[in-house]
Amino acid sequence: MFELNSDITIGNFRFSGVNEVKIKQSLHGIVDTAVISIPSIAKIVSGDRVNSEKVITGKQFKDGDPVTINLGYNSDLQTEFRGFVKYRDLNMPLEVECEGYSWLLRRNTINGFWISASIKELLAAAVSGIDPKYNIAVKCMVDFEFTNVHLKDATGFDIINYIGKCTDGCVTCFFIEPDTLWCGLVYTPFASGEDVFNKGLVNLKPGYNVIKDNSLKARNLQDDPVQVKYSKKRSNGEKVSQTSDIFKNYKRIHSKILNQVNDLSALKDLSNEKTCQLNFSGYEGSINAFLQPYAAPGYMAYVTDGRYPELDGTYLIESTEVSFGVKGARRKIEIGPRKGFKNDTANE
Repeated sequence: MFELNSDITIGNFRFSGVNEVKIKQSLHGIVDTAVISIPSIAKIVSGDRVNSEKVITGKQFKDGDPVTINLGYNSDLQTEFRGFVKYRDLNMPLEVECEGYSWLLRRNTINGFWISASIKELLAAAVSGIDPKYNIAVKCMVDFEFTNVHLKDATGFDIINYIGKCTDGCVTCFFIEPDTLWCGLVYTPFASGEDVFNKGLVNLKPGYNVIKDNSLKARNLQDDPVQVKYSKKRSNGEKVSQTSDIFKNYKRIHSKILNQVNDLSALKDLSNEKTCQLNFSGYEGSINAFLQPYAAPGYMAYVTDGRYPELDGTYLIESTEVSFGVKGARRKIEIGPRKGFKNDTANE
């Protein structure tokens, strides 16, 4: 028999029961969110003593207070979220909107001009000045350089968006841990069979620990093959370009000018990454599983389905949505590319 348990801390107060919790995380962005629904009236317990006086729950903490959400079965709890109170809706029940450590980046202002700045330098600026009590570690796997970087009254959050804009969304930034910002290329190494995150592997099987998989759709390399071409203009007016060379066959071309990318080798890496983003074998859509086994963006999922054995394999988990409450607990898992998809026979 499985019994749902929760242990939630907001500021200095701890809650052992909630109406509902919803948590969303994705490797396609740095904003993790949580919404906690709790009774608007409560009693405070101190040690073994229960205060007979009822209090208004929403007045016991404030915006910006730290939040930790632990969920699980039979007292086997997993930390699902860490972040900060963003907003309190003082309705009944009380809804507390929370944001992950991106909340800190929004409040860190940077001004500066760099003739040339690497991604590592920009990320260091993004997390500089943050309260060391809530230190953000940076794990940067690429170090492309950008030219003429001008930041005025920008936040750390703006810097992350700037990196994405300059690279046509090829460089992925997300919180791989609540307080660790990961930045790098995902699809190129994954296409070659590399587990770039090394987070863990979960087994998912429809009819066993997968409740519903109706939204899953198989995706193949030949569905809409795209070649990518990136260009830039040098200071002397010369236009230079790099074209992806991973896949042999394509039907259309995705081209864009990335003037702030400093060198040609970076353009080549980015063109191949974009190609792997746009062309992959795997799944599109999501499946609904139980709360356990635990999974998060960056994990691998080994999916087996007796109906379609040809699709059995290891896939990247791109996002998760957790719902927990009086009606039960579920984990919605978005499945993406198959590990090593560059070697699929469809590309031969």
